[in-house]
Formats: sequence, structure tokens, C-alpha cells
Amino acid sequence: MYYVGIDIAKSFHVVTIIDENEVKVTQKPIRVTNCIDGFSKFITKLETISSNTNDFIIGLEATGIYGENLWEFLNSHGFNVKLLNPFQTTRYREQHTMKKVKNDNIDSWIIALFLKDGKYSSGYVTDDEYQSLRTLYRNRASIQSDMKEVKKRILTQVTVTFPELENFIDIFSITGLALLDKYPTAHHYKHSSVDRILKIFRHIQGNSFNNQKAIEVLELAKNSIYSGKAKDARAIAIKSSIRLLKIYQEELSILEEEILALLEKNGIKEDVPTNSLIENLKTIPGVSSKTIAAVISECGDLSRFKTPIKFIGYLGLFPTENSSGNSKSTGHLSKRGSSLAKHALYMASVSCLLHNKELKQYYDTKKSQGKSKQEGIIAVARKLATIIYSIFRYNTPYDPSRVFSKS
Repeated sequence: MYYVGIDIAKSFHVVTIIDENEVKVTQKPIRVTNCIDGFSKFITKLETISSNTNDFIIGLEATGIYGENLWEFLNSHGFNVKLLNPFQTTRYREQHTMKKVKNDNIDSWIIALFLKDGKYSSGYVTDDEYQSLRTLYRNRASIQSDMKEVKKRILTQVTVTFPELENFIDIFSITGLALLDKYPTAHHYKHSSVDRILKIFRHIQGNSFNNQKAIEVLELAKNSIYSGKAKDARAIAIKSSIRLLKIYQEELSILEEEILALLEKNGIKEDVPTNSLIENLKTIPGVSSKTIAAVISECGDLSRFKTPIKFIGYLGLFPTENSSGNSKSTGHLSKRGSSLAKHALYMASVSCLLHNKELKQYYDTKKSQGKSKQEGIIAVARKLATIIYSIFRYNTPYDPSRVFSKS
């Protein structure tokens, strides 16, 4: 048997091959360029060692998307490829080298040794439907992050050019953005009037910007502390940021429609109509489609976890703990798991305190036991994760009598 460790990078991958005696098969590590020619030459190299694909166990870390194409290529050629948890390989490297040494050659060698020892747990590779959902959801999260940065830039400018406006109106509402786009600084109201301001909102349905508010904003602009310095340049910057924000908002809307459409489509769970599964998940009071999308896109097929505890462990919904002798301290929430899924469950738990009486009671119980507010919400998040897991696994609607029977 040969053990093939692959250290993944963007442009090329480094490979070390060892045999049963942990002897390196090649004097130098093999470099595999990230292209079809490089992949083909790698297969040819393996065939010179053995023509039987069953003679190889190949391992690479699950550290992003750079290894996806190589993983698919090797699998399509009949090789046994293991996706390794980087947390496990890091710990194995530190134990084996007794120091935090890291480079491509050492990493590929460590992975090969790790495979030989057989102490690894093989990672999970998502199906196409889950991968599609994950790609869309992470793109959504990226756009949301970009939107926050754009909003921050707008707020920074407005803090100088019309600081009084922020306390008068939500500048990121449809009304607020329309007003700011027309009058980006306090000095731009100089030749305005009530009628001109109200004209901005005639095409906006449901707006409540009336004569009194127009008079008030004109008065605020007149008495603003803004000096007027670089007003035209700052106006251009604000208008540019507003246009960019609107583009992001449109793209976000499109992505969310695609995510919901994919959620409702059959194929997310084998042999189960997805529309019924998603509808059952929606029966949890306080849980939205966005929360469901976050959990499923980041975790894949939840039924692959044998128990709810394993699912919660995968999510990282547990605090770190330091124990020594008689002392024991609980730290922050573990950094393991998907931050997107954890954040979605945390926010859903906050919503559940308002809309789910059983989880609100569960939260109150935890608080009465001396838990802090944050600890109580995390406890609710874990309970919520258990509920989502059970509904997904058994495809049944939310039933509080079953969920809280032992609480």
C-alpha cells in the first residue's frame, strides 16, 4: 500500500508518497500544477508506481476550494481519496515534529504519515445540490459584508457633511437614500424648498415624508455644523457609494430568490420531497427560510450525523473549557464549525425568544439556573439545532411535546 499526501495550494500542489515502511517513494516531493496537463501527469506518475488504483490511499486537507477539482479528478479515475480535517492534521504535525513547523514539503509528508497511521476521520464531500446551495449562500454572505463596508463609508461622510440627519431619519431606508442621493450634504439644501423635497418621494409607495418633515430637514440643514468644505467632492463620493449600495441590494435580492428556489427544489435529501421537508422545518416558530438555508448549505445532509450531539459538535456550538485540579473555567464559544451557520442559529434563537413560547421558557429556565443572557441564548441555539436535526432526519413537523418532554 502507498500513502499519498497532498498539500493543496492555488497554482500547484505538493505531493509526498510513502510506502508501508514510511519510506519515501520519490527522492523529492512531486509538484502537480493545477491544470488538466498537471493532473494527467500526476496520474501517469502514480501508474509507474502501481497500475492498481487500490494500492493507493490519497489524502488532502479540506481547506477551501483549491483542492476540489483535483479531488474530483482523482475520484473519477477510481482512486481512494480522503478529505482530511485540517484541525486533525495540524495536531498530528505538532505531535510528530514537536514544533510548529510548516511548509509545503513537510505538510505533504505529514499527511502521508497521517494516512499510514490510520488515525484520521474522513471528511464529508457535499453533493452537487448542497454545493450549489453553499456557493449561493456564501456569495450572499460576502455581498452582505460588502454592503456593510459601503454603508460604513456613507455614514463616515454623513457624519461630517450633515451629522444632524442621522438622528432625524434612517438614511438607509428607501426614503433616506432617496433624500441623501438628491441632497448629499447639508449645503446642497441651500436652494431647496418643501415642494422640491416632497417631489422626491412622489414615486415611493407608502412613504410618510410630509410637509412637516420637509420643513424640519430644511431647518436642520440650515443650522448644520458642516462647514461646506469639499462639498462637491464629498457629494460625488456619497452618490457613488449609494449607487454601489443599490447594486448590492439588487444582487442580494436575486441571490435570495435563487437560494429559496433551490431550497424548494427536490433533491436536497434523497428519496424525500424537499418541499415537504422545508415546510416541516418552517413549522418551528421563529425560524425563517434564511436560517434553514444557512444550516443546510453549511452542513449538508444532516442525516449523516448519527446523533444530535455530533451535529452540535460539528457546528461548534459549545464553549471552550479549561480545567486544572479543582479549578474549572468556561471560555468563549468554540471557533470550530461554520461561523455562518452558528451566526444564523444564534440570530434565530433571539427571534425564538419572541415567537417560540417553548424555547422562551427554556431560556428562562437557563437564566434562573444562573446562566448569563448570552449563555442562555447559546443554550437555546443548541436546542434549536437539535430540533432542526430531528425534523430533517425524520421529516416530521415541529412537535414541542416531543422536543421538551425531558426538559
